[in-house]
This record gives sequence, structure tokens and C-alpha cells, in this order.
Amino acid sequence: MSKIKFTLLLIGSLLIGNTDLQAAKKHIVETKETKADVQSSDVDDSSKTDSAEGDKPITKKEFDALNAEVAILRDQTARQLDRTIANSQRSLKISGTLQNRYTAVTSSNIPQVSNGFTVNAAILSLTGALKKDYEEGRNLTYVLSTLGSAPTYNVQPLDVYLQYSILQTLDPEQATLNVQFGQNKKPFGLEPQVGEDKTPAANVATFAGGGGLNLAARDIGITFRGDLLPFYDGGFNYRVPLIEYALGLYNGSGPNASDTNKSKDVVARINFNAPVDWNSDFRGLTIGSSFYTGKKDLTLANGTAITGGTGGASKVRYGQDISYVASPIGFTAEYAVGRDENALSGTSLSNAVKATTESRGYTVTLFYQWGEQFVKAYRNQDRIDDWWPKTYQPFIRFDRWDPNTALSNNESTIVTYGFNFFFAETTKLQLNYIVSDIKSTNTKQNQFVAQFQYGF
Repeated sequence: MSKIKFTLLLIGSLLIGNTDLQAAKKHIVETKETKADVQSSDVDDSSKTDSAEGDKPITKKEFDALNAEVAILRDQTARQLDRTIANSQRSLKISGTLQNRYTAVTSSNIPQVSNGFTVNAAILSLTGALKKDYEEGRNLTYVLSTLGSAPTYNVQPLDVYLQYSILQTLDPEQATLNVQFGQNKKPFGLEPQVGEDKTPAANVATFAGGGGLNLAARDIGITFRGDLLPFYDGGFNYRVPLIEYALGLYNGSGPNASDTNKSKDVVARINFNAPVDWNSDFRGLTIGSSFYTGKKDLTLANGTAITGGTGGASKVRYGQDISYVASPIGFTAEYAVGRDENALSGTSLSNAVKATTESRGYTVTLFYQWGEQFVKAYRNQDRIDDWWPKTYQPFIRFDRWDPNTALSNNESTIVTYGFNFFFAETTKLQLNYIVSDIKSTNTKQNQFVAQFQYGF
């Protein structure tokens, strides 16, 4: 009997709940209809009011006042843009590198050596595209950079060239080839090709500078650069070609100078890179070989230079190099030889007696680096500005130069102990302690260089 009562009570509760639910639904529907009527009435009244106000015509005085306000705003906007934005008819990227330096020198046989602060270099670079190819990436681009450096601070063109991509550049798994026309770096060796902002030491290696074979100097001509058999790691956006090659034809007169003879200099280089992925221990291993040949104006024994011909004296340079740019330990080693003809005697090109002088130089740099910038997880991340994690890079460099291998006791030996502290990818503090032994002048010299290099 109790089960029957319980069942009847349950059915009754359900019926009462259903009745309450139906009443609630009916109340909600009535409320919505009332609100809709009120909103419809408001909309009708508003539209009638707007229609009444819209029928009122604007006067000529009000129209002229509106035009005057628009003209004032347009003029203010145009003047603001002219004052704050640099305009260019094509895409333009502005960058630069500046070097502030302090130097202190002590020498064994030079009693007074000037020490002090200098702006070692100030480089301003403009790069952009003259023609964009969106299908295959065969773009036509330009580079213009100027350099002002100590001690004269005369601003002169540095890199000035056009570049055209002969082969496609959009597919990283395909070979590339481009041509550069104008003034730029010659494709010889490792350090001679490195830009001023990328050198590990404050001073360039002796064989590459003006005191040696002057291979780091720019020249005017045409250069073809390309690669073959690239290896591409899409996970890290890492691309390394098995073979890199370059071939150039130049005046041979140096930067910002016209050719003084009809002869041209030819430079060729080939690199072999380890075709490995990002995580390989051999990533960054490169072996290269360079060759340079040409003619230079012959300078007679009395100091007279013979110009305008095909070049009276030959010059040949060749070099070998190997580099392992990795973390935490890396090294670069480079060897270069130069052979130059010089006049021993004679009063003209026809009766000049010439002899060949051989010079030789090599440099080895060993570095160790640590810090988050060189950790793979950080190195692969893109940054919205110039901030990178801090990095420490001590190094030691051995540099030897012999200007004439036929003579004894005329070579120079330079050992550089350095430390680079990176504040950002393009900003670093360079501390160099340089010990030099110059046997040709019997000079022993110690030099301390502190250089703050920053870029934008």
C-alpha cells in the first residue's frame, strides 16, 4: 500500500511541476512581446524625428565652414608627415655601424705615442629593391654605404653596387646565383670578406690590411656569386650549400679610384661546407680556396710610375682557409701568399729589369663562447627589436706577416688576447691586448684597445 501512495505522490508532483513550467513559459513570451512593441514604437518615433531633422537643408555658410575645417586638418596632417617621416619612392632600409675606440700604446723604441679616444668608423648603409619578383624572387636590389673613419674622417663611398638574382631565390632547396655590379668586397679569403661589424678583433689581420696584401680593400667591377647542392633544414630554417663559388673582374686600382691601365684583375673563390643539419657537431665547418691574378702599373727604380698601358708588372695571390664556427669552441685559420713584380733598374718599361717578390702571411684565431645568445633554443628565435641575450666570447689570435720571404729578420708577429661582450646582436664591447714584435724595425710594442661597436 505504501508503494502505491508513493507512486501517486510522484505523478502528482510531476503534473504540478509541468503546470508551473507552462505558466513560466507563457509569462516569458508575453514579456518579450511587450518589449518588442515598446522598441518598435521607439524606433518609429526615432525614425520620424530623424526624418524631420534630415529634411532641414544645410546653409552655404555652414558648408563653407565645414570645408575650411577639413582643409585645415588636411594641411596639418601633411605638414606633420613631412616633418616626421622620411619619404622614398621605393622600399628603403637604413642601417649603420659605429665604432668608438680608446687606444693606449707602449713601444720599446718610440718614446712618444699618442693615446686617446677616436671614432674609429662611422658607416651608414642604404639598401632597397628596385624590382620585386614575387614569382621566383629574381629581384634587382641596390646597396649604398658610406664610411667616415679616423684620422681624417673624410666621408667616402664604401659599398656601392647593384645586385640581380639570376636564379630563383624563393625555394631554399634550389641553387642560387646573383651578379653584383659596382664597388664591393673581393671574394678572397675569410677575413678580407668580413664586414667591419663582424670582425672578432679590433684590427684586421696584417696580410689582409694595407700593410700587407690589402685584400680587405674594396674594388670596382663585377662579381658573380652562387652556390650548389644546398642542404635545407626546415625545422630550424637552416640552409647550407655544399659548394659556394664566386668569380670577379675588377679594375685593380682599389676603392673610389678609376682604372689606370687597360688590364683587369680576376678573383675566384670556392668553398666546401659540411652538408649537415642544425644539430650536427660539424655544423659550421668550411674549407675554402682563393686565387687572384692581375696586372699593376710598374714603378721604376727612380720612382716613376708607368700608367696608361696594360700594366707592366704582374701580381698573383692565392690562399687557403678553414673555419669551424660553432659553440662553444670555434676557430678560423687562413694562409695567403702574394707574388709581385718590381723594377730593379731601367728608365722605361722596355728596358726595365724586373724581379718577383714573394710575401706570406697567416693568421689563426681560437675562441670560446658561452651565454644564451649561442644556445640553439635562443638563437633560432626571432626578435622584434635588436635585443638578444648576453654573450661572452674570449679569444686569442696569432698573426704573422713576412713581406719578403727572401730576406731574413723582417717578419712581424702579432698576438691578440681579446674579449667580446655582446649587449645585443649588433652591439658589443671589444677589449684587445695586442703584443707586437716587428723585426724589420726592431720594435716591441704593447697596445690596449677598448672599442664599443654598435649598430642600428
